[in-house]
Amino acid sequence: MIKNLFILSVVIMFSYAVKAEKLESIFVAPDVFVTSKIKPSKDFESDRGNILFEGHDIEKKRKYSIGDMLKDLPGISSTGLGNASRPIIRGMANSRVKILQNSSSTTDVSEFGEDHIVGYDPMLIDKIEIIKGPGTLLYGNNGFAGVVNIINPLIAVDKSVADENVEANFGYRTSGGELKGSLKTSYSIDNFTIRLTGSGLSSGPYDLANTSDKQPNSSKFMASGGVGLTYNDGENYIGLSLDKLEAVYGNPGPEGEENMTSLNPTKNTVNFQSSFSLNNAYFSKFNLQGAVSEYNHSERTGDGNNHNINFFSDLYEIKTSLNHNSIIDVNSEGLIGFHFHNYDQGALGQEESHLVHTRTSSFALFALESFNFDLFDLDVGGRVESINLKNTSMEKGFFPGAFSSTIKREIFTNNTVFGGFDFTERAPNAVELFANGPHHALEQFEVGDSNIGVETSYNFSLGYSYNDGLDTLKIETYYNYIDDFIAADRDGTTTEVEGEDMNNVNFNQYNALFTGLEVSGQYALAKINDFDIISNVMFDFLKGYRNSNDKALSRIPQTKMNFGIRAMNEDWDANLAYYHYFDKEFIGPFQTRTGGHSRLDFDLTRDFNYSDLSGHLMFTASNLLDVVGRSHLESKKAHVQLPGRSFMFMLKLFY
Repeated sequence: MIKNLFILSVVIMFSYAVKAEKLESIFVAPDVFVTSKIKPSKDFESDRGNILFEGHDIEKKRKYSIGDMLKDLPGISSTGLGNASRPIIRGMANSRVKILQNSSSTTDVSEFGEDHIVGYDPMLIDKIEIIKGPGTLLYGNNGFAGVVNIINPLIAVDKSVADENVEANFGYRTSGGELKGSLKTSYSIDNFTIRLTGSGLSSGPYDLANTSDKQPNSSKFMASGGVGLTYNDGENYIGLSLDKLEAVYGNPGPEGEENMTSLNPTKNTVNFQSSFSLNNAYFSKFNLQGAVSEYNHSERTGDGNNHNINFFSDLYEIKTSLNHNSIIDVNSEGLIGFHFHNYDQGALGQEESHLVHTRTSSFALFALESFNFDLFDLDVGGRVESINLKNTSMEKGFFPGAFSSTIKREIFTNNTVFGGFDFTERAPNAVELFANGPHHALEQFEVGDSNIGVETSYNFSLGYSYNDGLDTLKIETYYNYIDDFIAADRDGTTTEVEGEDMNNVNFNQYNALFTGLEVSGQYALAKINDFDIISNVMFDFLKGYRNSNDKALSRIPQTKMNFGIRAMNEDWDANLAYYHYFDKEFIGPFQTRTGGHSRLDFDLTRDFNYSDLSGHLMFTASNLLDVVGRSHLESKKAHVQLPGRSFMFMLKLFY
């Protein structure tokens, strides 16, 4: 049966692909699992096609920015400006996607412009969770599109993980002469565990396709380190971690050094996590976590003209929750909790900036429940929040609410149907409300609107999944209507700043509609000697409409597709993957058509064990055919190409 379903999915993909080419691609990594039950922060089980990104795939896809690492996953694309990128989930970007560090909030200014990186070192990532559905309400209404949880467990919340180990990672990429490495170690005495991490990455400008040229101003550097101390007796834990990141990178632009911006972000973070078993009739666990984080960077142009602007973002967060036992006569579990966070963000200096110094405070109550009935499983969640934004001249308050639900039923063995409904209100952020100045790296003058109110999302999804070992299939479609969608749109005029004409961008509201289809799966073709031969496919289609009519929204990702073949046994893993990104012709105002492009990638991994030493060797070839490509979401796509052919060699050791 799975063979027929797999073939059917391919037919569906091609039917949409033909349509996409007339109107206007994705890769499922072999070690990417669509999971039915992921426990975000080990607090609540949620199911809506969550994605766990780990294993060899982390190594293959490590990039300078989180967006670039995830952009080939189902339903995910990425903002882009050279080295900086942020995940986009089903067309939702910036403040609609929440990014966490070890299940705690993190801070930077990436949601206010694609020229800013997410303040976390990809070299130290162990896993990435993409959380959807009710589980997102643990973290805030502003993550209604999805939550990206970056995991580097400095705090030893899992007692089953090896208490004493050393992990070393070394890599070299031909494009830009990129060198990277990381070291992680842990040591335990009784119930106490200390963990240490450190990493570094350095690269020159990356190679362009079909030429010997480099992408100007695409050099990058990053270094980070951290330490964590945990007490864990198997039932209870309490831990504290500290980590620091420093980076320097460039934002490419048109020819001429005066058009190229360099940034030097630094970030310091303190995380606290704890969980205590209660073992009574009503409540099973008490959880408490907090975070303090400070981020800043300055910007300067390549010709040495310092704009004298320093961006900063400081975060204080505390969250507490109680897990409870069944509240009705069915198998159920849930939690209730309180969440407070405070952001102090702005840009200070001699010049104006689009980011006005603003303090944002939020108080929230949330509750999530999971029910296992005889005929179906049901997850529901709700959150109410009070948000206050204040600057030197104005104060705004909002009271958004949210409800999320997922229902699923196993119709017969290994076959599941599922659906979901989400009602989410999102308050505007500081830039959407108060912006009134130039955004130099994007060459635009941004103007907010203090009269903007909350936007309201009504999201419906319906899907089918099959999972039988190596054979999997998932089909999901969604319909997301957003009332009073907050958008940043050009109006066709310019403002002169320091002799430079900048495009005027205004924040306003109108209704919007997002519809899409995602298909992914893999099928075991044969067993040759001890090798499993597996084929995999992926298709991702999305259209965004303004005012629910035929007008296109701006910055909607290209339709994308992937076909791959994989051979693997206990020691070897080889993958050949073909990606295609279709023409983008259905575009918003002041946008230009983006041509399609294809990419062929190959990777080979050899695992080994020798006495107490284990690890793997990896070879990766990206864009083997050296095809020229541009991303429709690249804000300066006329001047910035996607990387050309490159080869990466990596050695990872465990002791």
